[in-house]
This record gives sequence, C-alpha cells and structure tokens, in this order.
Amino acid sequence: MTEILLFISATIPSNVHCRSETAGTFTNEWKILGHDNDKTVILDKNKGLWMECSIDSSSIVHCTSYNSLLHQTFEIQVGRAIMIVSIVFSSLAALVAISGLKCTRCIEENEKLKDRAAFLGGILSVCGGLFALGITSWFIYGIVDDFFQNDTETERYVVGRSLIGAFVASMLCLFGGILLCTCSVTHLQSNTILSKHPVSMNPGKDYV
Repeated sequence: MTEILLFISATIPSNVHCRSETAGTFTNEWKILGHDNDKTVILDKNKGLWMECSIDSSSIVHCTSYNSLLHQTFEIQVGRAIMIVSIVFSSLAALVAISGLKCTRCIEENEKLKDRAAFLGGILSVCGGLFALGITSWFIYGIVDDFFQNDTETERYVVGRSLIGAFVASMLCLFGGILLCTCSVTHLQSNTILSKHPVSMNPGKDYV
C-alpha cells in the first residue's frame, strides 16, 4: 500500500505540471508593465510568447497576436520551441507513468516491465521539467536584468503570473520525476534481490 501511495504521489506532480505549463505557455502574462505602485497609470501592458495586450482605463483589452513565426525576437522563438517540447515530454511522461502504476491493469502481467515503464515516465518527467525550468529561469533573469539596467526608462517590465506559474510547474515536474525514478528503481532492485534469494514456503523443512 505504501508503494502505491508513493507512486501515485510521484505521478501527480507530472500531471499537474502538464496542465499548469500548458496554461502558462499560452497565456500572455510572462511579463507585465511595472508602475511602482503608481495608481494614476491609465494603461496596463503584458506580453507573452504568442501575443501582447494592453488594458486602458475603461478595462478594454486590446491584444496583438504574433502571427509571424520567423519575424519574432530570438527569445520568443526559443521560448516557444522549448516550452512546446517540455509539454510534449510531460504529456508522454504522464501517460507512461500511469501505465507503470501498481494500481492500474496496464501490463500487469509483467511487474518488472511496469517498474521500467514507471522509470521511463520519471526520466521523461525530469527532461520536461529541466526544459521548462531552464527557459523560465532564462526569461526571469532577462526581465530582472532589464528592469535594473533600464532604471531611467518610464516603461519597465516585471515578471508576470504566467511565467511564475510555469516556473513553479517545472519544479513540480522535476520533483515528481526524480521521486518516480527513485521509487521504480528501489522496487526493481528489491524484486531482483527476492528473485535471487527466494523465501522458502516451508522454512521448517530447509535442512540437510
């Protein structure tokens, strides 16, 4: 029972990461315009990987989509590519890890294969988490660096909620993947030891 709970606990972060990262990737609050708590500002701006939006004093939102794939900045192109790769890895990790859970009937006739499936799901989850962690950390560093470098400009952007959400999701995915790999390897090793040293069903008769 404890092993099942550990496997489920390791799989949940990967599933949460997949959904959170998808939401963070396709929303447009990766960076927002900072106002230094100035309440007289009549225009808000935020930018994402796919569009940028502005909100006027009447709460009317005007958005401009980045329609061209090639005529974008380098960070936008790299951010899109790596986040999509991370989502693909995380989705595959969730599917493979579920098949390796002890409480599912998938490939239940081969326990060693289930452990290997869980381990593969953990590896995919770690890869997806590392991709997302790397690109979100790079974006956060760039936004913070620009904020302090351009202290004389009137418009300075700060880290947005979508970027923070994607960063937290990447940490969850990384944690879940490491935990899943650890659980599957430990269970696989324990089964190998038991197969090499089987326990006798009649211990009282094991004598010469």
